Amino acid sequence: MDIVPYLSAVILISTIATIALAVLSYAAFKLRDKRRPKAKAGETPVFFHRYRLPEQVDAAPAEPGGEGADPVPTSPEGSRS
Repeated sequence: MDIVPYLSAVILISTIATIALAVLSYAAFKLRDKRRPKAKAGETPVFFHRYRLPEQVDAAPAEPGGEGADPVPTSPEGSRS
C-alpha cells in the first residue's frame, strides 16, 4: 500500500483551498473598505488626545478646543500610571 499519492493529494487540495480562501478574504476586505464612510477633512478625533514631545509643546500652538497639549514626562519620577 503506497501512501505517497494520498499525501500529495492532501497537500495539493490544501494549497488550492488556501489560495482560494486568500482570494475570497481579499475580495471581502475590498468590499468592506468601499462601504466604510470617508473621514471628513479637518475633524479632530473625539476620543484621542495628541501627545507631543516637550520640544514640540513649546513651539506648537494650543489645540483647538482650548486645551494645550499634554507633554510626556521625561523622568521616571514624573511618569504616570
